Formats: sequence, C-alpha cells, structure tokens
Amino acid sequence: MLNMKWLDANRHLLIHAGTIALGAVLLVALIQLAGLRRARRATRPSQPLREAIYRAAHSPLLALITLCAAYLIGRLVDGQIHAGLLSQVLDPSLRVGILLVSAWAGWNLIKVYPLVRHPHGHELDPMVYDLAGKFARLGLLTIIGLMILRTLHFPIDSLLTVGGVAGIAIGFAAQGVVSNLFGAMVIYMDQPFKIGEWIVLPQMNISGTVEHIGWRSTRLRGFDTYPYYVPNHVFNTSVVETPPRMHARRIEQTLPVRYSDVERLPAILAELRAYLANHSGIDHTQSQMVYFTNYGTHSLDILIYCFAATVQWAESLAIQEDVLLNASRIIRRNGGELALPVTRVQMQLPLPEEGVDRKQAAIQA
Repeated sequence: MLNMKWLDANRHLLIHAGTIALGAVLLVALIQLAGLRRARRATRPSQPLREAIYRAAHSPLLALITLCAAYLIGRLVDGQIHAGLLSQVLDPSLRVGILLVSAWAGWNLIKVYPLVRHPHGHELDPMVYDLAGKFARLGLLTIIGLMILRTLHFPIDSLLTVGGVAGIAIGFAAQGVVSNLFGAMVIYMDQPFKIGEWIVLPQMNISGTVEHIGWRSTRLRGFDTYPYYVPNHVFNTSVVETPPRMHARRIEQTLPVRYSDVERLPAILAELRAYLANHSGIDHTQSQMVYFTNYGTHSLDILIYCFAATVQWAESLAIQEDVLLNASRIIRRNGGELALPVTRVQMQLPLPEEGVDRKQAAIQA
C-alpha cells in the first residue's frame, strides 16, 4: 500500500527520469551502431581528419551523454524534494565533468593525430609529433587543472605563488631530473637520432633500436630483445653512433698469402684491384685500396679496404662474402695459396746423468 502511494506521488518524477534515461540509452545505442557500421567499412577510403576526430570523441561522447542524463535526473529529484542541496553539488560537478570529458577527448585526439596526413601526402616526423604531443598533453592538463580549481573556487593566485616557491625548492633537490629534462630537449632539437633508428653508445657498450624518448630516459631495444633505459643526460656527454645514417658500410679484411708466393704478389694484387674496380656492390666514390702491407709471422698480408654500396648490415655482409670468396679464387688462379698458421714447438731433451755418461765414455774407450 505504501509503495503504491509512493508511486502515485512520484509518478511524474519517474516518467521524466525514465524518459531521460531511455533517451540516453537510445543515443548511446545509436552511437555504438554507427561505430559498428564504420568498423565494417574500415577497408574503404575515408577522410583521415574525420576518422581521427571520431576515434578521439567516441568514448568521451558516451561519457558526456551519461553525465548529462545523470545531471538532469538529479535536478528532477532535487526539484521534487525542494531541498536545493543537490543543485549546489550538481552544478559544479557537471562543470567539472564536462572539463574532464573535454580533457579526455583532447588527450585522445593528440594520440590519434598521426592518422592525419598532410594534404600533399608528406609523412609526419615522429620526433616532431612526439615533442609536440608531450607539450600539448602538458598544456592540456595544466589548463584543465586550473579551470577545475577555478570552478571549485580554489584561490589560484596563492596556489601559483606557493607552487613557484615549491618549484624552485624541488628544482634544487632534483638536479638530475632537470638535467635529464634538458637532455630530452637537446635530443628533440638536435635530433642525433630518431625513434626507430638503431644507435650505439660505445662508452657504455649499449646498442639498440630507439623505441621511446621520454622526459627522463630513452628506451632502447637491444638485439637480444632486452630493453635498455638510458638517462637523457648521457646523450649530452657521450658519443652516440647512428649506423643507419652512414653512407656506406666499410669492408676491411686481411688476406694471408704464403711466403713462397712472394713472386706472384704483383699479379695477385693487380687482379684484385681490377676485380674491386668492377664490382657492382662496391661504392666506388669511397676509398678503395688493395696493398701488400706486412710480413706476418707466417704469411704475407694483403689489405683489402673498400665500402659496400649499402647501409644494410645483411647486404653488406653478402657483398663482403662475395669479395672474400673471389679473392681466394684470384690467389689460387695465380698459383698462390692462402697461408695456414704455423706453430713451432721446440722440445728439449733431459740431460743424461753423470754416472751414465762416464760408463758410456768407458765403453767407447
């Protein structure tokens, strides 16, 4: 009986609240159906900017619809009970919620922005996007945070003053963090390497592919698949090698020839030089040398020094393999042979005992 009386008294409230909730559910369902339809047509060409905006705004839009529906229902309840207390909480909560949803959408848009391409088809530099994205996220969080504090009637001026003093104290206490931050800035501005490039730190005996450049450290992925987290200040004081930016890969090998083939060396050297001069895999704009350089411990040493016309490691190894195999054929074709390492072992027999010596001398006498 009590429930029926309550239902009769609050029938209009329940009808309006149900209508709002049903409308919100229908809007969410329509947006989800539109998302499924777009996913089915994902293989078709679409406008990148529209796609990026849709991906960024999809989930925040659902949250905004739910938030507005909850606000409207709350206002209905507040008007029914004539308390006015909920309005004091609902209004600032709605403003804070809208700010948070806006920040969410902006954050997503920054993440999916690489989907957008330049109208003329130019690719976006990952380093430039990464730096711009970091500053955009930092600025977005700062602005939204200040707007939320202002909505909640916090004294922003005094907060900024206290924050400035605290920032100076933290700066003195965290000099390492500051140096890493400036190291990151130098990496972004000078660009000694980019994300996706293979780098080598010879002083630290570390090499790997750059996966991420953070504010404090840079993550490398080694050839052994181990991750390496290198503090950014290291790049300001250490040598960094970037092999992918080389013009060609060096080939430097020493061929050992037998000492007995010394008379054949001029013919061997001449044919080796002609072979390298006509090799299609050799970069002929770089230094190219074939010389007899040393009388080794067991061989006559011939130096082959040239550059493969590629920066790919596997391709350069294939060219080097071809050069070495053909060099050995040239040596044999001219009557020579590659020298084998020679090891000389000198054995010393033990001295005979004194008594045995005298006995042998007496026998010989």
